[in-house]
Amino acid sequence: MGEAIRNRLGGDAAASDPARPARRPDVTIDTLRDDARLRLWRHRGRGDRLVVCFSGVGRDRRQPPRLEFAKTASGAGRDHALFVADPARSWLNAPGLIEEIAGLVETEAARLGVRQVVAMGHSMGGFSALVLGGFTRVDVALALSPQFSVAADVVPDEPRWMMFRKHFTAQRIRQAGDHMPAQTQHYVLFGTHYREAPQRRLMRPAPNVSCFLLPKVRHDSVVRLHDAGVLDDVVQLAFAGRTRRLRQLLKDRMQAVQLAPASPASEGAAE
Repeated sequence: MGEAIRNRLGGDAAASDPARPARRPDVTIDTLRDDARLRLWRHRGRGDRLVVCFSGVGRDRRQPPRLEFAKTASGAGRDHALFVADPARSWLNAPGLIEEIAGLVETEAARLGVRQVVAMGHSMGGFSALVLGGFTRVDVALALSPQFSVAADVVPDEPRWMMFRKHFTAQRIRQAGDHMPAQTQHYVLFGTHYREAPQRRLMRPAPNVSCFLLPKVRHDSVVRLHDAGVLDDVVQLAFAGRTRRLRQLLKDRMQAVQLAPASPASEGAAE
């Protein structure tokens, strides 16, 4: 159904060149839908995990968001994946959009008979990954530099993405934290740059919400993780729920620190 896209991974180096690694497997992706309301792609894997990968706003406001993380989300082709983009950049606030996406995820998970459903994304995609578990089963959500809210009264000091936010007529999903259920394990990675502060201050570490701060990182956490050679490992450790290993990897390679949940006593003192 739809157009097939073949993403070539690892460059074009010949496998016979001993100085360069062999090209990694191709990831074949089918376009299921592409209209003003929803862009949807699918990769058929061979494992028992379904990855729901949300796109961010993209760099070109004149073009709809593109598919992101083809190789990383699918585990280089091993895992089944649905790739989702919100062309209106509504942060899932378009009427009925999140319910429609949840229904598509449920249909795909049932069709495949998967053991695990996980979600991931960067920026607006990270917000969407955190929110999805409030509407359908999500075992693990990984959010890289996400927004927790774009509502003006919740983040009055957030000046970014106004070219999209100003078109909102209503916001049903005002804060990601309102839709992060206890049964979903959440992993949130943020840079320490001051421009991230309006979103970062909304983080609430908890037993099911592991939050990591990446020093000297802006909104470019994905690029920085990739350049450090740990992006794929971070994704796979999160999906496997291996928090201790993930914490050690981020500490060793990114000098990251994990935020501890506030104790009841400290919360009372803060009030």
